[in-house]
Amino acid sequence: MHFNILKPLAVMAALFLGISTPGAMAQTAAANILVVDMMRIQEQSSAAKAVQTQIRDYETKFQAQIKGAEEKIKAEEVGLKQQQTLLAPDAFDAKRREFETKVGAEQRRLQQSQQDFQAAVRNAQSTLLKALQPILKELLTARGANMIVDRRMVMVSSDSLDVTATVIEQLNKKLPSIKVEMPKKQ
Repeated sequence: MHFNILKPLAVMAALFLGISTPGAMAQTAAANILVVDMMRIQEQSSAAKAVQTQIRDYETKFQAQIKGAEEKIKAEEVGLKQQQTLLAPDAFDAKRREFETKVGAEQRRLQQSQQDFQAAVRNAQSTLLKALQPILKELLTARGANMIVDRRMVMVSSDSLDVTATVIEQLNKKLPSIKVEMPKKQ
């Protein structure tokens, strides 16, 4: 078997020295890329800040709900234990099963509340992304670019390619706030 080692070496040398074929040059010249920092948008835009505030408020209220439920359950448990010596074994077992059913129902209610809120947050984030799409497309056209990439995907770029501040400014005008709304119960 005979390998032509010169051809691969020539290609590697051309790439290393920056020499390329006319087709590759055309592709490189046509690439006009903008950079946007999605994390910064999600931290600094007015709508994203509104969502974060609502999440914190919900978490505070949810923790209060959990604490209240725990206190109520503990009080019922203490009462049940006090009745254990007073009730017949069958009657106590019935009360214990009733208590366990209440505890399970409360756990399911709290889990459902948490899941509903997570769905509401996802809907709010989706609203933000939907509002962001036309802004990004408009910038793409206005700047003559053919691609926008997230800052996290870029190792090094010129600051002039970063349009994050412009995107945040336009997003704040278009969508100053988002309400995190719990799904409607059917």
